[in-house]
Amino acid sequence: MYIYRSRFLTRGEVWFDEEPKNARVDWVYHRQRSNPLAGSRWKHFYTRVVDLRKSPAELFAELDERTARKITEAQEKDGLRWEYCDPKDDRLMDEVEGMWNEFAVAQKTPMLERAWLDRMNEAGALDLRAARDKAGMILGYHLVLLTPGRARQLIAISPYRPAPSVAWRNGVSRANCFIHWKNFLAYQSRGIPCFDFGGWYTGSTDIRLLGMNAFKGSFGGKVVREYDCEQPVTVKGRVLLAAARMLDRCRQMRARTSSRSKETIHGTQAEERNISPALR
Repeated sequence: MYIYRSRFLTRGEVWFDEEPKNARVDWVYHRQRSNPLAGSRWKHFYTRVVDLRKSPAELFAELDERTARKITEAQEKDGLRWEYCDPKDDRLMDEVEGMWNEFAVAQKTPMLERAWLDRMNEAGALDLRAARDKAGMILGYHLVLLTPGRARQLIAISPYRPAPSVAWRNGVSRANCFIHWKNFLAYQSRGIPCFDFGGWYTGSTDIRLLGMNAFKGSFGGKVVREYDCEQPVTVKGRVLLAAARMLDRCRQMRARTSSRSKETIHGTQAEERNISPALR
């Protein structure tokens, strides 16, 4: 269990069906349980999962034709190198954070919650991989949470370009496909049975998120429904969680009184938070 302390509450966080250990926390956040936790508030979480228990040939055969071609071109044409990076190297993590935040500032999206990652890093549960071109330039970093039962994507980030060329976008796309494929094989060799892409958009209006779905779907696998659950442990935890929910309802009511365009933007942001719970 990962422990996070804020000004008012201490939160424990567990993943999948892990049981929380005895620790002094005000509440426990259960991420992606297979079933709702009795006596807790919960919401659905959808994600796409690839079965890594298949042979490499079977996994490659399930790739979309374009994705398979991108992986081949990344290796044979681009000459990309896939590398392991030590996530406990502060310099590297600073670089990942800087890349993420540069995009966040430009697109007015949430900054990286470094403290959220730090607890996993301290526990040795983070895996950091990169693709580097022939000139030595990093084209992408992927940060993955590793558990015995699942490798779960947390972050995929590339260097920011204000006006990227078509060639740059295509090169980065090949690099990301390449990292995913090499990661599949690495996690498979460690006996990890599946890879989790970290979310799946269930709406039909956000073009960008639908594009993310198409990318994830091109690697095969299936969409699964899981559950994020809030479990109060102390009276303080129960009271403050209830207060937080009340504030959230008030924000939603204010959003519904705004213009239709603002409602659309608010809905998209909420759906994106479900895709990337790391950035809550």
